[in-house]
Amino acid sequence: MSDRSGSELIDMETLERVAPVIRLAAHPLRLRIIDFLRQEGEPRTVTEIMAATGVEQALVSQQLRILKDQGILSARRHGNFVFYDIANRSVLFLLECIRHHQGGCGTDDVRS
Repeated sequence: MSDRSGSELIDMETLERVAPVIRLAAHPLRLRIIDFLRQEGEPRTVTEIMAATGVEQALVSQQLRILKDQGILSARRHGNFVFYDIANRSVLFLLECIRHHQGGCGTDDVRS
């Protein structure tokens, strides 16, 4: 099978490096959290993220921990508050792809 665009395939080293980020981000709530932080453009607290996502604190905190542990988000304590921000900005390209193809990523769009 040839590449119709004329460009080369993405090298395996790059794919192996980004696959874990894609796999990790491929969770609706995690994507929602990242999208909220992207939209706000500055660090936000768990309370602000809860309000934006409409999800209870325990579940938001669990997802924030996963994203932080994998280096996608950073956390900074200021007094009694922890502020979360996007640490790995490459994940924003995934959001742009989703936004660009919104409504066009159903199973009918997959070609064999």
